[in-house]
Amino acid sequence: MSGKFLARASALSLAALLAACGGDGDSTPLVSAGGGNTGGGTGGGTTDPGQETVISLGKGTGSSFVQGQIESNITNLPPRGTTSLKVSVVDAANGNALVTDRDVEVSFRSGCSTNGTATIVSPIITGSGVAETTYTANGCAPDDTVTASIDGAQASASIVLRIDSSDADRITSNAPEFTSIAPAGSGTSDRPSESEVSFTVVDQAGDPVPGVTVSFRITGDTASPSIPVTIDPAEATSNAAGQVSTLLIAGSDSTVVRVIAGIEKADGGVSETQSAPIAINSTIPIESGLTLAASNFIPDAQFTAGVEVEFSIFATDKNGQNVRGNTTINFTTVGGSITPECPLSEDGTCTVIWRSQSPQETKPLITATTIGELTAGGVGTISQSAELFISSSRNPTVALSQGPRTDEYCASVSVEDRNGALIHPPADTEVEFTISDGEILSAETTKTVRGSFLPDDETQFVTCVFAQRSDAATPARLTVTVTTPGDTLAEDLLNI
Repeated sequence: MSGKFLARASALSLAALLAACGGDGDSTPLVSAGGGNTGGGTGGGTTDPGQETVISLGKGTGSSFVQGQIESNITNLPPRGTTSLKVSVVDAANGNALVTDRDVEVSFRSGCSTNGTATIVSPIITGSGVAETTYTANGCAPDDTVTASIDGAQASASIVLRIDSSDADRITSNAPEFTSIAPAGSGTSDRPSESEVSFTVVDQAGDPVPGVTVSFRITGDTASPSIPVTIDPAEATSNAAGQVSTLLIAGSDSTVVRVIAGIEKADGGVSETQSAPIAINSTIPIESGLTLAASNFIPDAQFTAGVEVEFSIFATDKNGQNVRGNTTINFTTVGGSITPECPLSEDGTCTVIWRSQSPQETKPLITATTIGELTAGGVGTISQSAELFISSSRNPTVALSQGPRTDEYCASVSVEDRNGALIHPPADTEVEFTISDGEILSAETTKTVRGSFLPDDETQFVTCVFAQRSDAATPARLTVTVTTPGDTLAEDLLNI
């Protein structure tokens, strides 16, 4: 069949399309108008003004022209062999004379040039009517169909090249998809329980070798797992790029495994290599490995809504490993409000926010809950709880008195709760000691209430310093000043 169009131009630019693995042996001519005198025979020619030119691709010219075929002196190539390919651009309406009155662009393509296992110089622009290119095999086997074609037309030609396969010399490992995966039953979309492991079969020159059978096996699994580590498939064939892969599927135990890949060489020997190590770890949380911590156990929140405290949960599995991103922790509170849940990070921890608000409780109870391994055995609901002690900055009081040891003086600090009862002051309350006509012997003269733990005495905070007179005959005056986070003050004096 042929396609025709009429054009009056001094030059025609034609681009080549390349078809992979197969093709039609016949080309379809493209018609274009030419000018000048009529030519014929095997040489170039021109046509009368207005006469249509029918472009066709093939080998030869004139009466010896064979439509749809690319010409090559070598069609059977060794591995990484090279050959020249030639195609004629003729005018089928002019006795198959070469088209020489314009530039024609021809492109060449093949299946192996597309996947990178062969190279073809393309496109070729010719004004002589003959487009010649070079083909080089680079791992392509056992055959490759090369097609020449023209952009915008159906004219094409092709040739099948036979290429000897390279002998596989060795197999090399590629980076696994994941180097750390979750045990069976613990995987998520972010941290799955499987990893693709790939290898490349190459010849002595390091070029890829397709069509080679590769076997896989595992090393490193524990002795008697309830669910063993597996691979799928256990055998595969290298593709055109020499690559082959298998899927490593985690078992139930925490361990480190490798995939070993092997091939049989042409001399009958075996070449093996192993993948990078792949860690399988982090199962579900264990009850004894759940820890709940607060950023401040004694917040100043009795009379303030919106005071925030961070609660962080830490989880480990039965092997003491961080539970990595495959668990959600649920939170509840009796008093105030709290973020309902958080997913564990890769570090086995996550953080939520408790907020002061109604219902008000002096000692709200926060509980973190999830599914994990029970200390008594089996799987069920596990939890960890922590209390806060809600204090205030209202009406601080301080009393300074002699301590139980020589030269020791202690300050007892309290604040009022909503009922007017005296309670322990909030975190970040500062107690400062100063002295006149004497010396404070303690290294610290300002003590701060820390919120890293609950108070032992819920009614007061007691802190002490050592001090003495500068002159035994002259009394010294020790002063203590209390400043709460709400900037309320209290003071007391003591002559020593």
